[in-house]
Amino acid sequence: MEIGNKVYLNNIDQIDEKSHIKVRVLKIWNFVRNNKVCSIEMIIMDEEGTQYQARVFNQNFSRFRHLLKEDKSYIVIKPNMAVVTKSYTGHKQTLTLDWKSILKKCDDFSGPVNGFMFVDFNSIIEQTCPKDTFFDVIGHIVSFRPLETSNPVPSKHYIKVTLSNLDSVHLKVTIFGSQAYQISEYLKNNPTVNFVVIVMQFLKLNIWNGLGEAKSHFEVTKLFINSDIYEINEFKNKLKCHDNFGITEKSITTLQSYSSSYTDDFKGNFPLKTICEITEPIKEMKFLLVASIVNIRQNLPWYYEACKKCGKKIIPVPKINHLYTNPEGISETMVVECTNAQCKKSEFQYIIPINVQDCTGTIGLTLFDREARRLLNISAYELKKIHDAAGDSDALFPMQLNVLKNRKFGFVVDITEYNVNNYNNIYTVLRVTEDMSIVCELESKIELMSNQSVSLNQVALESDDVVQPVQKDVISQTDESFTPSTVDKSTATSPCKISGDLKRNLQEIYDVDSGYDLSSTKAKRKSTAEETPLLISKIEK
Repeated sequence: MEIGNKVYLNNIDQIDEKSHIKVRVLKIWNFVRNNKVCSIEMIIMDEEGTQYQARVFNQNFSRFRHLLKEDKSYIVIKPNMAVVTKSYTGHKQTLTLDWKSILKKCDDFSGPVNGFMFVDFNSIIEQTCPKDTFFDVIGHIVSFRPLETSNPVPSKHYIKVTLSNLDSVHLKVTIFGSQAYQISEYLKNNPTVNFVVIVMQFLKLNIWNGLGEAKSHFEVTKLFINSDIYEINEFKNKLKCHDNFGITEKSITTLQSYSSSYTDDFKGNFPLKTICEITEPIKEMKFLLVASIVNIRQNLPWYYEACKKCGKKIIPVPKINHLYTNPEGISETMVVECTNAQCKKSEFQYIIPINVQDCTGTIGLTLFDREARRLLNISAYELKKIHDAAGDSDALFPMQLNVLKNRKFGFVVDITEYNVNNYNNIYTVLRVTEDMSIVCELESKIELMSNQSVSLNQVALESDDVVQPVQKDVISQTDESFTPSTVDKSTATSPCKISGDLKRNLQEIYDVDSGYDLSSTKAKRKSTAEETPLLISKIEK
């Protein structure tokens, strides 16, 4: 078959049935939905180094699946074009291979081999790099945290490494899934290697505590570890020329794993409570709780705008505008500013209002950005973009948050001075874990505490009708220890008093669950029925 003129990807609109494109497949993966492979996805590159997305739909698998290989070059004739809603390369179209397309092997591809598009570390940290498209990085590992595997989904297992470039700028990178295991195994099997240079291709921007980081993207990201490729060899040669690096003495620092620090928080540092014990914010304290997330409260904010630098909530303030054409004319607009005058940039952060439940009751908690992002594996900024693109109302939370429901967690919860002073029993989640060894251990402690409580509060009865007087010294339980205290008989023994307190507590819980008035951001108001102050969640600092 005669092959017509060659066209490059930057001029893809000029291609016709007689012309062709020479491309190299940089990455290939399957797009799966409902356990079914819907399409073969690719990132391709032409001889000019231009990258483009390409796709084969399942009805054409039989024609192209056996031909397409990663790192191989092809001649493409009669491709089709389609709109792409989520572009990884910055182009609005994707090249598709359909029933009339022809694919031939290419033995004379003259373009780059890997097509790396490295970005400067500072551009990532300052978030001036591409935010919606892929980028690549190269650096040597200066520290890492051990592989984190507490999540039951293997694709969400991750390892965190810190890379340094030739200018000693450090960049944090989070690597998920199979690449996380790949780099963990390499570091484990090569403990004597003084420096490890890696290239990560097809990364995405991640913002953490106001600073930009990099993260891998499912199975799309490619990882090169001390590979014999030009870019890594060149980096090593330049690295050796920098005397200040001290290569021969340099080693990689192993940092404490996040799971270890989380485990410490769940072991003995805080009292273990059940929901019925903490429905009233009597005093400031941090405590442990084992409960399942039963629902996410509707019509409440699930994100808020926060300062990128310090993490504080930004507030709208009026700004006076003097018109240039009419100095006498004055208008007023609202702008957002951080309460810290030194901060200027803002970002979206999670403030997810959840209801959790154990065998003693239900209560509302607030899940803030750090823990929510760790569980959801997506930033509030990215999720809001998806939510807005779907045209959904901000009054409804995104369906992606439903993955939190019906899952049992261990929580470290904080009752703050704000909760006590405002009688607010919507508490803040400081830590959350789904590690079954921790959750089961906490549940065992709760069961033991329950059995002890029953045995200590049993009262001997002479008959079914006559109750023996209770001694003045009764046992009161505080946290995980039992101490004797002297209380007034009428307070300690009155069934009416106990029943009244229980009824009041349950009523407060149901008030929390039933109303719009639980907004974590609205000002405190009083109930028209009972003149009881409503509850306000404190914004994360």
